Amino acid sequence: MRILVLGAGVIGSVYAGKLLEAGHDVVLLARDSRLADLQSHGLVLEDAESGIRTVQLVASVSEPAPDDLFDLVLVPVRSEQLASTLAVLTAMTDGSDVLFFGNTGNVTAELSTALGGRALFGFPAAGGIRDGPTIRYVKIRQQKTMLGEPDGNTTLRIRRLQHVLDEAGFPTLISADIHAWLLGHTAFVVPIAFALYRVGIDAPRLATEPAMMRLMVLATREAFTALHAAGNDEIPANLRALYRLPTVLVIAYWRRVFSGPRGELWFGAHSRAAPEEMNVLARDLQEAVRHTGHPTPNLERLLTTPA
Repeated sequence: MRILVLGAGVIGSVYAGKLLEAGHDVVLLARDSRLADLQSHGLVLEDAESGIRTVQLVASVSEPAPDDLFDLVLVPVRSEQLASTLAVLTAMTDGSDVLFFGNTGNVTAELSTALGGRALFGFPAAGGIRDGPTIRYVKIRQQKTMLGEPDGNTTLRIRRLQHVLDEAGFPTLISADIHAWLLGHTAFVVPIAFALYRVGIDAPRLATEPAMMRLMVLATREAFTALHAAGNDEIPANLRALYRLPTVLVIAYWRRVFSGPRGELWFGAHSRAAPEEMNVLARDLQEAVRHTGHPTPNLERLLTTPA
């Protein structure tokens, strides 16, 4: 499969590297210093758990050539950047499928309308940080890579893409309602980001703040309850199970995560890089839970009270 990865940040780089290893023809679209790093050093990935470091030669461009043909375009950019990708995507006349790989928030309809039947949606299962030309990453084993058609159907192309990602080392699930899944994930990640903002985006410090972690846990639990009561059955099962545990046990789990390297790799780095995205997602989440009619006082407190 010939794949254009539109964005060479952590997620784009990790998935590009693994797809390259699996034998696919991958082109990375990057700009400025990231493009210079790729052209000078190659694609440098370091597994933060094993320490294994790989360097791969990868085609890297600032714009796709007008006559270039792809089977798939992977778009792992932040929600506030998505609309700006449409100029590139709509100029491509190769009929390639386009997988928006992250929370699309309030631009989902715009993306689907602009691209018609080309659009697919999903979410990655990796995190990490960029350190110069090196991407230090972790695969998040507790979460599968998610895929979904806009209408929820399980099509031949979505199954084919699932197979491609599985073979590249990313266990992948197909959601019957990917937009509901993404909203459920928002209810999980936004409270974590806002709790981190309250402590200077310092994950180890958050681990020492039981009151803030309690507020974070209660906020997500309220959001899950409200969304589920309104018919959202796509909230990730492992997260539903975690947040059904007694609050003290959920806090203990997150204390272990935030006190170690996973706190920064899973959440800290992205929260630091994406405050605008988190604010957009927070507004989307607040609107969604208000429409359910269920009270979410801890969520409102976390998202609206100044730090």
